[in-house]
Amino acid sequence: MLRVAIIEDSPTDRENLQKFLTRYESEKGTEIKADVFDRAETFLQGYKPVYDVIFMDICLPYMSGMDACVQLRKLDKEVAIIFTTDMIQYAIDGYKVDALDYFVKPVMYFDLKLRLDKLMLHNEVRQAPVLIHIPYEGDVVISASDVKFIEVMDKDLTYHTTNGDYTVRGNGLKKLEDDLKTANFCRCSSSYLINLKWCKRLKGDNVLVGNDWIKISRGMKKEFVTRLSEVLSKTKLRGGNA
Repeated sequence: MLRVAIIEDSPTDRENLQKFLTRYESEKGTEIKADVFDRAETFLQGYKPVYDVIFMDICLPYMSGMDACVQLRKLDKEVAIIFTTDMIQYAIDGYKVDALDYFVKPVMYFDLKLRLDKLMLHNEVRQAPVLIHIPYEGDVVISASDVKFIEVMDKDLTYHTTNGDYTVRGNGLKKLEDDLKTANFCRCSSSYLINLKWCKRLKGDNVLVGNDWIKISRGMKKEFVTRLSEVLSKTKLRGGNA
């Protein structure tokens, strides 16, 4: 699934983007969930890093799209930003907030399709699905990028995700470690499998993952720090630097 946010004060431009996203969803067979906002400050209020791409109008009332993205980057270092604007001279400042691209209005479907194709290819690993089976409730499917870390205690596995925690019965972390290795997950101890992109800070034998400090075992520290360094060389960490 592709999670999209549209921040646009023009009803016509909002509807145009939504129409094109529906067309792309139909052509590609890719589920798209789009949230729509007409003010930047409304979008930022209570923001959670759940989106794959944000379409941001630059000329918005009260808070401009560019100012909003400066604030956004303090909350989310990874999300793709695509500006929409009537005035191209403002769009070239997008490098200041590491924007992926920009559209000059009116947005055309072919241009949107090219950007989304590129984004979907880039997100293939990040969007690797994680299937969690909850007894009596059924299966929950979430993207690997939404899992901060997985904890094992006795035979219980707890998935700590952006949408809450899920605890199920399991058979340890070995299979999950193998399945999620290409999605930048790494063991830091016998009890924890960490999504390296959620790591914020290293301090001695502890790592800050989201808002949780987790102990790194001495036997796994060398490999863990090496893997973390590899991820750091490719992408900025969410919310800070290790």
